[in-house]
Amino acid sequence: MSIVKQPSAKKSNTNIIFEYLEKFPNAPSKTLARKVYSEQSAFFETFEHAYARIRYYRGQKGSLLRKKVSNKNSKYIQELKSTFMSNKLQLPESHTKVRHSFTFPTGCKKLGVFGDVHIPYHDNTALEVMFKKFEEEKVDSIFINGDLLDFYQLSFHEKDPREVHFKGEIEAGKEFLAYIRDRFPDIPIYYITGNHENRFERYLRIKASELLDIDECRLDVILHVAEYRIEYLPFRSKVVFGDYTIEHGDKIPGAGGVVPARTLLMRLKSNSIVNHFHKSSESSQRIYGVGEPTNIRAYSLGCMCDLAPEYMEINEWNHGFCIMSKIKDKVSVSNYKIEGNTLI
Repeated sequence: MSIVKQPSAKKSNTNIIFEYLEKFPNAPSKTLARKVYSEQSAFFETFEHAYARIRYYRGQKGSLLRKKVSNKNSKYIQELKSTFMSNKLQLPESHTKVRHSFTFPTGCKKLGVFGDVHIPYHDNTALEVMFKKFEEEKVDSIFINGDLLDFYQLSFHEKDPREVHFKGEIEAGKEFLAYIRDRFPDIPIYYITGNHENRFERYLRIKASELLDIDECRLDVILHVAEYRIEYLPFRSKVVFGDYTIEHGDKIPGAGGVVPARTLLMRLKSNSIVNHFHKSSESSQRIYGVGEPTNIRAYSLGCMCDLAPEYMEINEWNHGFCIMSKIKDKVSVSNYKIEGNTLI
């Protein structure tokens, strides 16, 4: 013969609900109701009865009853709201990196742009022609658009160990920065690294990753860039001058065909300048839209390095640079080629 346990006169189902709400404040109402009914069935007619009581004191049975309960005892309503807010599900943390962006100051009106010097495989004759033109045109700022250094020995391609070593390249790079600052002492000079300088960080990642966070191992520190009052821009920064975007070009794979500027125009669909392909070219396109038709233009610049390197003696490269002149927000581009010591 089974004996049915009778509820204690000193205990009501309301007190039981309060005890469980106090003990399990974060438990879902339905889960808590199952536990209450399983352990305290003598105080409740059915599972639904226990569930209804829990929802009542949590203010989950409509706004009118919620207000009524709140006037008597708002403790569990407040706890529920606080718990809900603190345990609200969120999207996982994103590891997307925001690309650094740099816009030339408004005071910059005439910008000399060059890149792909590939020190120590640079061409001093071409550099001298370019610097003279910068002086004649009175450029008020200079932008070194990547691959100033070659970093031959840090390449993952086959290389000759008898060629210049990393330390020699660094010393030559510092000499160049000191020279350009001495020749143009009073104007801002900006320098962004290209894919060849990035060989240094790739080397650290693979060979000495423990050094990546050491300030003394940063390329701008090793080159003493701040000492020469040259502003250093992070690798692959987005650079803007007036209505033009300036890219190094390594982010545009396959653009080095017959007319690199045409591929650049099709990819970016905006006014743009690019180095990297060692070849001068230009392309324009008329764009039709809501207002008056407009023209967009793209230019690829020549290089300042050896035109017949051992790894690619036959090519379509040429020496070159450009000068960008800004009137208000509109920019005109003079894209120069150099043949021997002659400006084309």
